[in-house]
Amino acid sequence: MKVLWVDLVSEFGGAQHSLADVCLSLKAAGIDVVAAVPNGPLFDRLTSAGLPVFPVSPVRARKRGWGLFTTAAKLMRAPSSVSQIIRTVKPDIIHANSLPAFLAAHHAFSSIPIIWHVRDLRIPVMLAREASKKAARIIAASEAIDEHLVDILSPRVLGRIRVIRNGVDPTRFAAGDRSDARRRFGLPPDGPVIGMIAHLIPWKRHDAFIQAAGEIRRQRPDAHFVAVGRDLFNEHSRWISQLKERVASNGLAEAFHWVGDCDAAHEILPAFDLLLHPALQEPFGRVICEAMAASVPVIAAASGGPASIIQQGASGILVRDGDPQRMAEEALALLADPARAAKVGAAGRNQILNKFTTRHVCEQLIKEYRGLISSVTSSDDDD
Repeated sequence: MKVLWVDLVSEFGGAQHSLADVCLSLKAAGIDVVAAVPNGPLFDRLTSAGLPVFPVSPVRARKRGWGLFTTAAKLMRAPSSVSQIIRTVKPDIIHANSLPAFLAAHHAFSSIPIIWHVRDLRIPVMLAREASKKAARIIAASEAIDEHLVDILSPRVLGRIRVIRNGVDPTRFAAGDRSDARRRFGLPPDGPVIGMIAHLIPWKRHDAFIQAAGEIRRQRPDAHFVAVGRDLFNEHSRWISQLKERVASNGLAEAFHWVGDCDAAHEILPAFDLLLHPALQEPFGRVICEAMAASVPVIAAASGGPASIIQQGASGILVRDGDPQRMAEEALALLADPARAAKVGAAGRNQILNKFTTRHVCEQLIKEYRGLISSVTSSDDDD
């Protein structure tokens, strides 16, 4: 069985981290995996791990103004390079890691079963409906995405949808060295450290994190705060300047740390006492699984993917509407009760081990791959 994974993004976001982990795990399980991705960090990681990788042109989806025309033009060119790769690789299945990747792969080759992996809630409805008609399978990365697809797609295609939750490699997030992690990232050796890990995108709500930090700092002047992430595509410089102004106006200048050069969450999570994730309508929330795997208690907005990952009060804390004041209160309560915090952290890791590992993802994908290949073989025999 040969599977070609396609992505048109070169930098690491959650979708690309998931692609890399799953492709390498599938390879370890004996699946012949090949990738088609742009040159960049993702290409380099897959190549260094010994996976056959072909370069394609990157496409960053832009939905407004001239950016929309640029995206359309790139998507029109993408199928030609993807087609050449498909003819060379001759895969049994094509696995598209995003809607643009699916569109490029489908226009390049329609006779091979193509899987559309949906990892986002922010997808153009008309394009999604067209893609759904042509996808052999539609993989929803969370229950929240599944519910959204049910709302926007035709009932005739809903039988092709499978919910396969993202997973992480829990061995990578086993307890790390707290002192070493804090020293490495320039954090204080003592006192609580509360972090947020997310690229600097407005909908992730770093402003809510800063507001919660201000409330926590007023009662815990020894607390420090870390925002891990960067402006991945250099689109939000003005907004980031506003965030830094908020940090200053909340009296957090000496206690707030920006970390933009960490693409591996397992390196910094040991430094954290808590992880806050105030994003609303998060499609899944891979970083939540990563923190839970590292036994770091998580406080997240009660919406989207996080609401289906966290068992309220047991393996984490969910806060309605991601309210910053309430998140601060929950954080202060956990900081004041280390035994409870440790219990929540341990329960979080156990939940990841039981439900959200890369191994679970691969087992389900292999089942879908075999089913698709079997259906194609049966169809050929009938002909």
